[in-house]
Amino acid sequence: MTSLALFLAVLAFLLAVPIPRLLSRARFRARSPWAAMLLWQAIALAGGLALIGAPLVYGLSPFGGSLHESVAEVLKLLRAADFTALEDLHVLPTHVFALCLAVMLGTHLLLTLLRTYVRVLGSRRRHRDLVRLLSTPLDERRGATTAPNATAVDEAHVIEAEAPLAYCLPGRTHASSVTVLSRGLLDQLSDAELAAVVAHEQTHLHQRHHLLTMAFDAWYRALPWLPTTRYGREAVLELTEMLADDGAMQHHSRDDLLRSLALSTPEMSLIDDADADGPRGLPELDAAQGATAGAGAAVITTERLKRLLVPPPALPRTAQAAIAAAAAGLLTVPTALLLVI
Repeated sequence: MTSLALFLAVLAFLLAVPIPRLLSRARFRARSPWAAMLLWQAIALAGGLALIGAPLVYGLSPFGGSLHESVAEVLKLLRAADFTALEDLHVLPTHVFALCLAVMLGTHLLLTLLRTYVRVLGSRRRHRDLVRLLSTPLDERRGATTAPNATAVDEAHVIEAEAPLAYCLPGRTHASSVTVLSRGLLDQLSDAELAAVVAHEQTHLHQRHHLLTMAFDAWYRALPWLPTTRYGREAVLELTEMLADDGAMQHHSRDDLLRSLALSTPEMSLIDDADADGPRGLPELDAAQGATAGAGAAVITTERLKRLLVPPPALPRTAQAAIAAAAAGLLTVPTALLLVI
């Protein structure tokens, strides 16, 4: 079991520092955002498993030859309160420390996820109540549109704000979700451009991007000192926007989406991720805000803008399959080793 603990420790380091840094600069993310998203999820799950599993396996190594045998032996000794047996089993202080560390890390991660989930639900509920109180349905303010998603556009809520804003507030069901537009945005966009913005927001809702951002935000809050949590949080923010762009362009022209992006972000700044040594410095992602960033987010990465201006060729199916296999391997290999060895 000591060899397994060493393997998990090495895996945890690789998934915490070098691999996320390389993946954050990978160019294939613009060619296949879903594949990059799949890989990031696998890295987060496998990294968390290895981070907890390494000290857990090392701490349990004196108690048995496999994980389930060791756990059974520890529970047996605890029930019998037979602490004198620890000396016979050659249990060292380092083993006890490793066990405590694994339990503390696992508990900390779970409690942080639970706290983030509760905080997000409360924030979204209050935000939706305020929007319904202070906004007016769009169909009461302007005539019916002829856009492909005219129903979604007409059901959007308008708030009286001069700044161009567009975002969505997810609910427990799709029917309880709310798309919010500002008066400043309506005054700048045509019907076609407005429909493209709403389609972008609807894609966020349909693909449940808020669940991904919430999970990675909780991951970062639990372990902000790990480079992978910062890289992962920023990557997910960028990838969800790319996926929402793709969803909007299934029914609307690329030009409409680009114009709506340009018109709704008069102070848009670019983040050149090619020159960044560390995380790209995207806006702070706070899942507690309960809303996804709109199509006209205040900051857009150069990679996202380039794929909108000049669509990159699709990633070959073989490459997509290889990425999916790598993601599956990251999850199954350490899990299988923990269950078998």
